[in-house]
Amino acid sequence: MNWIKNQTLTNRLILAVSLLIPVVVSALRYIPHPVFDDATRQALYTLPMINATLNGTAFIVLLAALIAIKSKNIALHKRLTSIALTLSVLFLVSYVVFHYTTPSTPFGGQGSVRTLYFIILISHVLLSAAIVPLALLAYAHGFSGRYAQHKRLVRFTYPLWLYVTLTGVIVYLMIRPYYPL
Repeated sequence: MNWIKNQTLTNRLILAVSLLIPVVVSALRYIPHPVFDDATRQALYTLPMINATLNGTAFIVLLAALIAIKSKNIALHKRLTSIALTLSVLFLVSYVVFHYTTPSTPFGGQGSVRTLYFIILISHVLLSAAIVPLALLAYAHGFSGRYAQHKRLVRFTYPLWLYVTLTGVIVYLMIRPYYPL
């Protein structure tokens, strides 16, 4: 990971990825969805459960990473944050595949549960866009040995990343009854 030691290059890559992801995710709403047979369509609708599993696992791994660093086990902390980042990348790939291949599912709940769903969803979406550059920058600082910058950044990045992974699971559980299968 020599590139991560070059802070200018790292910052440029993080900026590019952080701008590209919201553009791609936003574009998914406007791209025509391919038509699949029922078996393929049913298989695609397993992706949201996989996404929730990836998010939930990332949440647990992030908690374990906190315990590791509090125990001064830096090597384990680095492995766990690498796993959490990998799980988040896998989530993003699966999310893009699902939303590229299937139309949006409207939330069918009514009343206060509908309001709660949209509060959670909107905060999840906005913070998920914000967490990308924050988590990548915190990761880069940690792995390049810029520990003071890493510690300053993770004070607010870590709780946001936990919130995004947890609310991803909650959003899935709330929308799941309304999937068309």
